[in-house]
Amino acid sequence: SRSGNAKNSSGGVEGDKIDTDAGHPILPSINAVSNTALRLINDFNLPPFVTMSTKDSAPQLKLEEPPLVTTDNEDGKLNIRRRLVVRGAIRGYRMSRATHGVSNGCYYYEAIIGGGDNDNKISGHKRPLHETSNQDADLPTKRQKNGHVRIGWSTRSGDLQAPVGYDASSYAIRDTGGSRIHKSRREDKWGGIEFGPGDVVGFAIYLCSNNAANSSANATSSSSLGSESATTVSGENGVSHATKTDTASASHIRFFVNGKEIGDKAFDKITSGTYYPAVSCYSDSSVKMNFGPHFVYPPNAMQSVSDLCPVPPPPENVLHTVLSTSNEGKKPFSSKKVDERVVTAFKDLVRKESKIRRDAYLQHKAMLKKEILKLRMERSVPTHDLQDAINTPMEQSINQQYASMHF
Repeated sequence: SRSGNAKNSSGGVEGDKIDTDAGHPILPSINAVSNTALRLINDFNLPPFVTMSTKDSAPQLKLEEPPLVTTDNEDGKLNIRRRLVVRGAIRGYRMSRATHGVSNGCYYYEAIIGGGDNDNKISGHKRPLHETSNQDADLPTKRQKNGHVRIGWSTRSGDLQAPVGYDASSYAIRDTGGSRIHKSRREDKWGGIEFGPGDVVGFAIYLCSNNAANSSANATSSSSLGSESATTVSGENGVSHATKTDTASASHIRFFVNGKEIGDKAFDKITSGTYYPAVSCYSDSSVKMNFGPHFVYPPNAMQSVSDLCPVPPPPENVLHTVLSTSNEGKKPFSSKKVDERVVTAFKDLVRKESKIRRDAYLQHKAMLKKEILKLRMERSVPTHDLQDAINTPMEQSINQQYASMHF
């Protein structure tokens, strides 16, 4: 449809309309674009960071926000939903998957085990690192009060109305006994240990495509899998890292509790596919997911799951891409008859939308740093790397990260 003139006294664009007498389309207002950008982040499962998927979670589960933390820019804070806490709502195991998945390479994420409705979603007993061992058969039971969890990896084919590990599409470790489960087959004596509220459970998946198997074998031997003789090694920040050698000829999954690898490979010969971080909560249980890039117990030379979501580029970069992209050989606004006011309004809208996405990412990352700093301090884990990251201006840090990416 067309409408009359909508020019203001300064010759700019007023409200939601522009001068349509020349046949130009009607552009939305800045406010409309801002609201839509936030809706895409919060309601349409398109955040600029990895989180739990509302579209790929059983409706019986609750996806909640982590406890609030303050940031340096509270005045400009966006109302974003991070959905990093998964909580059981009714009796019965159900599954929730993350928004991004792995099809090739070595990726890692953490899960902080919570308790029931009266906890603060990530609190509980913190087991010291030296007490974590697959040899400790006499450790006290650490079950959640009225619920249990299974955590691992699942393809999109995994049944959301069943727990992780129920079918051939998912692999899980459960809290009770640290049992491993695949195709509903439970194995209790593989070397796993029990975990519960307050524990930080890590999951690494290595997926090697047939084409990349030979070329990546050498790289794997120098990555997080380290040397065969050692079970842990002190990393850059004095944090324990798992170090096991593998030939990289078969895809596999590894399992960690409080920074220490448990057993050898939790699962090997993983079927090819795209695997998403997955969690199942039974009754009164909760899990806070952490996809990185900062971890309570940082892995050695593994990519964080957060790397699967590209860093939002600066608004000017987005604008350049939009204006230089041709459609059937024609670039936007290449006609000499285009009203300059339309061009200016369009550029402002592109900048606004891209700025909201970038600001949402910056806000999420700033909150994550402070959350991980608190968790590390509670566990006496070194924090100097996080202190350096917090002291670095966020925009500078993100610009450096974006510049290092290859597209």
